[in-house]
Amino acid sequence: MAIQRSNIASNANASINNSTTDGNTTRPSLHSNNHSHGHGHGNPQAQFNPRLILAQIISLQAFHYFLLGILFQINHVLFATTVTVDRIFTAKYLDVWSAIGWVDNAAILISSILGSILLVFIDFSTMK
Repeated sequence: MAIQRSNIASNANASINNSTTDGNTTRPSLHSNNHSHGHGHGNPQAQFNPRLILAQIISLQAFHYFLLGILFQINHVLFATTVTVDRIFTAKYLDVWSAIGWVDNAAILISSILGSILLVFIDFSTMK
């Protein structure tokens, strides 16, 4: 084990020592400015933009409640449930032990899944 550890340490030291300019050959250093592994570090346009973040939050909330309203309208037609604001903003109608409760549970779950898909599209469309 001691031999392997010393080899690892010597290889690490050699790679750090060789990461300078030697005459004709240029080797990459540890402090390279080339960030090719994503997240927009090298992109000057990918800066912190609070207006963009706020617009994304507002659009996701708007789409979520719009989809939830449509799903509750479909539930009203198919299952004769009432359409009230309480169904959207309270947990009074979310009942695991009744069939109508599962209808509302399913609507919220479907709306959340569709919202996560919309999150991907909204977030990636701003990266272009």
